[in-house]
Amino acid sequence: MLQLLPTPAKSHYVFNLRDFSRVILGVCLIRKPQVEDKKVMIRLWVHEVFRVFYDRLTDDSDRAWLFSLMRKLVKEEFKENFDTVFGHLTEDSKVTEIDLRSLMFGDYMLPDAEPEDRVYAEIFSIDEFYKVAEQCLEEYNNTHKNRMNLVIFRYVLEHLSRMCRILRSPGGHALLVGVGGSGRQSLTKLATAMASYDFFQPEISKNYGTVEWREDIKGVMKKAGAEGKPTTFLIADSQIKQESFLEDIDSLLNTGEVPNLFATDEKADIMELVRPAITAATDDKNADFTPLALFTYFVNRCKENLHIVIAFSPIGDAFRNRLRQFPSLINCCTIDWFQAWPEEALEKVGNKYLEGLEMEDWMKHECVSLCKTFHTSADDLSSRYLEELGRHNYVTPTSYLELIGSFKGLLGTKQDETMKAKRRYEVGLEKLAFASSQVSAMQKELEDLQPQLVKSSEETDKMMIVIEKESKEVQKTSEVVQKDEAVANEQAESSQALKDECEADLAEAIPALEAALAALDTLKPADITIVKSMKSPPSGVKLVMAAVCVMKDIKPEKINDPSGSGQKILDYWGPSKKLLGDMGFLQMLKEYDKDNIPPHVMAKIRKEYITNPEFDPVKVAKASSAAEGLTRWIMAMEIYDRVAKVVAPKKAKLKEAQSQLAETMALLNSKRAELKAVQDRLANLEKTFQEMVDKKKNLEFQVDLCGKKLVRAEKLIGGLGGEKVRWTEAAERLQGIYNNLSGDVLVSSGVMAYLGPFTMAFRQDCILDWTKLCFDKKIPCSKEFSLTKTLGEPIKIQQWNIAGLPRDSFSIDNGVIVANARRWPLMIDPQGQANKWVKNSEKDHQLSVIKLTDSDYMRNLENCIQFGNPLLLENVGEELDPSLEPLLLKQTFKQAGVDMIRLGENVIEYNKDFRFYITTKLRNPHYLPEVAVKVSLLNFMITPEGLEDQLLGIVVAKERPELEEERQGLIITSAQNRKQLKEIEDKILHTLSASEGNILEDESAIQILDSSKILSDEISKKQKIAEETEKKIEASRMGYRPIAKHSANLFFSIADLPNIDPMYQYSLTWFVNLFINSIQDSNKSRILDKRLRYLNEHFTYSLYTNVCRSLFEKDKLLFSLVLCSKILFAKQELLMEEFMFFLTGGVGLANKNPNPDNSWLVEKSWDEICRLSDMPPLKGSDSMLLRIFMCGEISMTTKSLTTPICLPHGTQK
Repeated sequence: MLQLLPTPAKSHYVFNLRDFSRVILGVCLIRKPQVEDKKVMIRLWVHEVFRVFYDRLTDDSDRAWLFSLMRKLVKEEFKENFDTVFGHLTEDSKVTEIDLRSLMFGDYMLPDAEPEDRVYAEIFSIDEFYKVAEQCLEEYNNTHKNRMNLVIFRYVLEHLSRMCRILRSPGGHALLVGVGGSGRQSLTKLATAMASYDFFQPEISKNYGTVEWREDIKGVMKKAGAEGKPTTFLIADSQIKQESFLEDIDSLLNTGEVPNLFATDEKADIMELVRPAITAATDDKNADFTPLALFTYFVNRCKENLHIVIAFSPIGDAFRNRLRQFPSLINCCTIDWFQAWPEEALEKVGNKYLEGLEMEDWMKHECVSLCKTFHTSADDLSSRYLEELGRHNYVTPTSYLELIGSFKGLLGTKQDETMKAKRRYEVGLEKLAFASSQVSAMQKELEDLQPQLVKSSEETDKMMIVIEKESKEVQKTSEVVQKDEAVANEQAESSQALKDECEADLAEAIPALEAALAALDTLKPADITIVKSMKSPPSGVKLVMAAVCVMKDIKPEKINDPSGSGQKILDYWGPSKKLLGDMGFLQMLKEYDKDNIPPHVMAKIRKEYITNPEFDPVKVAKASSAAEGLTRWIMAMEIYDRVAKVVAPKKAKLKEAQSQLAETMALLNSKRAELKAVQDRLANLEKTFQEMVDKKKNLEFQVDLCGKKLVRAEKLIGGLGGEKVRWTEAAERLQGIYNNLSGDVLVSSGVMAYLGPFTMAFRQDCILDWTKLCFDKKIPCSKEFSLTKTLGEPIKIQQWNIAGLPRDSFSIDNGVIVANARRWPLMIDPQGQANKWVKNSEKDHQLSVIKLTDSDYMRNLENCIQFGNPLLLENVGEELDPSLEPLLLKQTFKQAGVDMIRLGENVIEYNKDFRFYITTKLRNPHYLPEVAVKVSLLNFMITPEGLEDQLLGIVVAKERPELEEERQGLIITSAQNRKQLKEIEDKILHTLSASEGNILEDESAIQILDSSKILSDEISKKQKIAEETEKKIEASRMGYRPIAKHSANLFFSIADLPNIDPMYQYSLTWFVNLFINSIQDSNKSRILDKRLRYLNEHFTYSLYTNVCRSLFEKDKLLFSLVLCSKILFAKQELLMEEFMFFLTGGVGLANKNPNPDNSWLVEKSWDEICRLSDMPPLKGSDSMLLRIFMCGEISMTTKSLTTPICLPHGTQK
């Protein structure tokens, strides 16, 4: 360990016996069946030594030393050849340090097995381990709301295996050291899930303090100690709001408890919880345990089951200071130092993310290669940035993921967008070409249709004459038929009336007849037999049967008078019995000819029976039910006959009337047939005529449509024909853009992922290098790459400028990054330019402005997220509130189909319209990687061009207010005009694209195009006038450009003063106010040159005096030098080469010219004279001075050299 001594950069190189014990405990994890031979044990021992010592080393030289030591110890102590023992790790004969990365032991290869069944053994197949990790990651994402989008590769597997080993060890704790975004927390969560342990990480909110922290600690200890659940407790350095948190962590690591954490009642509860466990673990079931023994058992279980994982960043002094203050962080933890991703990891991640991208394989491979180069070059650029400007920037794996993700997302979006726009132009051109090609064809068609229309009109007129003649004949025939129909209708009405009258009369008899027939139906043969078998029938029965005999016109018999008178009487009972004996008696009655009853029969019936009071169905029914039915039948026959005698004459008349009606109808039908024949002939003629009319109309429609098409084609060609050239150029330009999208979007993604924090000069240099690399790799890319042209929208950019975004390319690029970056922007804005822009551009969208010092800032934040309002968090420092982390990382999840986000203890709905901006006034903030990986850092410091434009606007507004007011109005008008022109063009192209079939037949589309084009022409004229006016105004404004340029140069002179002393910081607002005061206080003149000279002198002196007033005396001369040199640089009266020579004396190789006289001229001065002579203004001065010295040798001895010497550049000696 003497080779691994601690230094300020390696403060964690502290070793003790605990490290030795961790090696032994690691070796003890294996079971006897897995130790097949001595070589397995040697490999296990080397593995454990590497995990304890090797994983914490930061230098390649230290790691190489440890590897060499292991090789030596294996040979000397174990008497084995190192290459033989580890030969299975390499294909070569000699095992290298890189090969030993494949040496892994673990118990995670059977993730579905129970913890006690898992075996700690060597992992022989990295591919199998890869599959297990992928399976566990998928299972984790399916069971947790916050998914982990990890790419599994060799680097990840190595650290995952190390984490699983630490969690496998009882009481194993880990200190994970790496920059933010290196995967420390994600791998801890995955390793915990693979071990089937519980996981806990504090959720930090604004009000999170010691009380909340202690409650979290209690909960974790109860879970691990009282419930006996293995638990992983993860805490990152960004979550340590108070250093007292680390004191508790230190105590937990060292002793397994936090002193005075639990109150007395809480301790009592804990003892009751652990009592069953300690009883079960003890052989003596009746043992009585003291409170001290119970609590000690609880603490021991905490030590065994609680695994503390601390994620620290090595950046800054905090890491070193915390290791010094809390030694348990080193003594009680296994340290895993997360190195920068190797090249293999970068390539694996790139290929994984881009595997679904529609791109040729060779180009995809080159893009991944370029992404790796971008990553490493950005890291080198950050080092140069720190060295030259003292500004920190960190390149992390998250930056690389941002690059890949942005490239994949933006490329597809821009390709679809560009191709869609190009296709719209092409469809518009196709419609115009089609209209042009149709003109001659439609003219010929129109000429061919005209004769056909004339011929059709003539044929139609002739047919009209024939139809008129036929119509007259039909009219005559129709009149005759109508008269005959009138007569027939009268006869039919008379017959119908007579028929109705007969039916009305019959309506009286019919019901009675039907009732009688129904009564007959009720009679059964048995009823008739009963009547027949009567020896002495009742008088009623005899009366009824006599009436039946009369109805049948049967004669009575003469019999002796039963009363004894001795005379003969007429009796119907004998004939009645015969009649009743007829089997068809009832059927005979039903079929009785009721329409031809003899008059004498009916006369007798009416006289002798109907009038007889005893001939009543009710009375007769008492004697016989059969007689009742017969009575009703006879009475119905009488009624029917009576009615029939009245109806009969009417029926005769009806028959005669119907006969006449039939004759009339036959005649009428014949005439109707004649009429129909005439009408059919007329209908055929009318049909033919209608066809001819339709043909004529169709011809007229075609002629009209053809004419309209010609007019529409002329409108289309006349209105949009002028767009043909522009649309063709636009389509070709879009095709060119599409062809270059792969390279342009790749470089744009690199700019957004890496170059946001850099100044303009650094950013431009890097972009040039990246563009050159694209050309070298044969990836299509624009010759003059521009982030604004690739991702920007001109209309939107103009609106940004109106809202206050400076017009220089650097600021516009920043705006484009804000609009397209996937992370929320954190803008370094010492002059307040970004703050002003955001407030103006979002003021119409209910922008909320908050500070971290506001008491209700979290409530405002939650409201903005829920309602989708933009939010500006201003004046942040170098650290952000940990409670913002879920928002910065956009950790949203679905709940009942709605996007939700958890902020502290609150779960709120996440509106996708929400926008978040963060600004800081710090001039040179040092954001650690933990902050940088969560936001898109942007350097919004003002540029010379942007400041010059602002100062020009101020001076013109003060000197020529009407001019500036008119210009501002024109800018707004011009922006509106351009926006309207773009919307109209989009409408025209959309109408052309949406029109199906022949556009010339779509009148509404032509009207839309025509009106849109007219409006477009009007706006274009207005825009042309506005642009001409703006040029004139700009020409007038240009007269004031010199003072704006000079003043901007002065501002950047004082902007460098913080490099001398951090106290020397001057805001842009103060500078602008001083500039305005000089405009007001300086001498006036109508002559512009004089006025500018007065203003120049006044402001320069005013700035100098105001700045000097705040400087230490020792720094005033230096400020004068800086100010003077800046002014001379701006006037090009001083070259940088001359200035650097003035400051340093120049740097050069050995001087070949000998010193003419080293007795009085030292070598250093002679070398400087020679280097000075290489500058263009003083070229050859060394030879002239040499001649002078040679001429002056004599005079030097006589001390009489007094003649003036003429030197180049008009100087004298």
